[in-house]
Amino acid sequence: MLCFTSIVFGQTKQAADNYEAGLSALNKNDVQKAIQLFKLAASKDSQYVDPIIALFQLYHDQKNFQSAIDYFNEIIKRDSIASLPFLVKQGVALASLGRYAAAYELLIPYFQNNSLPNYLKEKANALYAVCQFAISQKTAPEISIQNMGDSINSPASEYFPIISIQDSLFLFMRRLNISREDFYTSSMGVHGFSAAIPLSDTLNFAAKKGSMSLSADLQTLYYAADYAEQGYGRYDIYKVQRSPWGWSKPKNLGQRINSDFWDSAPSIAPDGNSIYFASNRPEGYGGIDIYVSFKNEKGYWEEAINLGPTINTKGDDQTPFIHADNQSLYFSSDGHLGFGGSDIYVARKKIDGSWTTPVNLGYPINTYDNEGSIAVASNGANAYIASDRSDSRGELDIYKITLAENTRAYKTWYIKGQIVDAKTKKTIAAELQIVDPASGYPMMEMQIDSTGQFLLALPYFDSLGLKINSPGHDYLSSILPIDSVKAMAGKRFDFSLTPIEKIYTKTFNQVYFETNAAILQAISSVELDALVRYLKTTANAEILIEGHTDNTGTAAQNNLLSLRRANAIGDYLQQKGIAPNRIQRKGLGANMPIADNKTAEGRAKNRRTSFTITLK
Repeated sequence: MLCFTSIVFGQTKQAADNYEAGLSALNKNDVQKAIQLFKLAASKDSQYVDPIIALFQLYHDQKNFQSAIDYFNEIIKRDSIASLPFLVKQGVALASLGRYAAAYELLIPYFQNNSLPNYLKEKANALYAVCQFAISQKTAPEISIQNMGDSINSPASEYFPIISIQDSLFLFMRRLNISREDFYTSSMGVHGFSAAIPLSDTLNFAAKKGSMSLSADLQTLYYAADYAEQGYGRYDIYKVQRSPWGWSKPKNLGQRINSDFWDSAPSIAPDGNSIYFASNRPEGYGGIDIYVSFKNEKGYWEEAINLGPTINTKGDDQTPFIHADNQSLYFSSDGHLGFGGSDIYVARKKIDGSWTTPVNLGYPINTYDNEGSIAVASNGANAYIASDRSDSRGELDIYKITLAENTRAYKTWYIKGQIVDAKTKKTIAAELQIVDPASGYPMMEMQIDSTGQFLLALPYFDSLGLKINSPGHDYLSSILPIDSVKAMAGKRFDFSLTPIEKIYTKTFNQVYFETNAAILQAISSVELDALVRYLKTTANAEILIEGHTDNTGTAAQNNLLSLRRANAIGDYLQQKGIAPNRIQRKGLGANMPIADNKTAEGRAKNRRTSFTITLK
């Protein structure tokens, strides 16, 4: 809101007339004519400060901060006392150009002399704190920012970017007028993203929609909308599912997620088992907080949980984005100390489910202005933000950025395929889980329906544990070294599970012991946990565990070692909740070789543990 001082007595009539004409043009919303007249008024009288103040405020409001700074300096030349009410605005202009040190130095004398008028102190203190924070931060040279251009951006506002896990499909919102927001989509081609078009089908029929999130397999879209007489509050979160005939009818996610208040900005985890969103429900820490809801074993959403004071503040914390690594959570906040308005931060999920202290993405990704939403690509380094910058096509535009090293997500790949019955070749429902072999910690889990189809994000680790279970079938367990994961990336795989009809025998592939001992190595948990899962879901299954050795050493030593190893596996199963009466253990020593003990290779094959499943 512009507010100009009155004409000071003694100005030349020509200068005063030009100034008055400038005010008249401004009242008619002819800003460019007003600027011309104010400049003319200033040129006619070198002592006249009112048109300079007007120009300072106009350029400041237009975010032409360099021109505003120049005119503030001219105010000081003409009347230093008249510049004082605009001191903080000058500091904001400097900070908005990233010149936080200059803004800090501008304020310092007034703080030292305690000469700030009371009406400026609150805003000056806030700016001072921002400048101190900004000066303490190092700018990462690897950060880059590029407007996505005319294929995505327009004179309207574009925001809430979303990128598919394959980095092939781009979605965003476009505000067409005060009350109209629509979904737009663009596809990656040889020459970059195609010209954006409205999302097809009926999703854009309703005017009041919000941010969205696409499932990893591209089959389910979660989004916020304000459907008249359909929701619990002003905005609720809905989902639609893709079919051969288009998107399904919107389904409200229910009262365990939605409330009587504003619920928006959903972000679905890559395994589909948790959803993050923002809400202004009153029991939070501030105006808007971030919440998460988890799916239970029956596939229903549990009561939403506030992410707590590590993430949420007294301010607004919103627009969460959970990366495909299922650990890196990006969000916008004006409550954590930052570079000005709302900044974007990243926090990492710990093994116990808590969060690390959020890290600011840094300047120039975050600026003195508001940064509101982000989507991070599968490589963890590239991202997309909505921002209003000097090269904007109009209002908010979407920019492609490169993140600083310390704020990048873990690089992810993806594989797609299906689960089939090895005998009938028909697709089957299954449970697929990715674990960290070193710790046994499950990183993500996916329930695959009877179509057997899946698309799975693979986070970056030195190795990955893959487990697949389906009722009535042998489990699949594998530890993939990173080279194998890279080789699999983007390809299609069909996994076959052998049906267990009555009796089934199998040798453990990736159960390892310490040398000449019965101590299980940690990496063994990947395969053993898959077996535990099978036994828990097949109540009529009993298991016989058999230990085997080569013929090195005495028969007594081999029999004892093989029994101890069978017992170690049996004890592991029992500790994981399998009833003792379902577990038998045998040590067979070197009595049942499967290869020639005369060679090192043969002896290695004979040193094994196996099991037999019997269905009662």
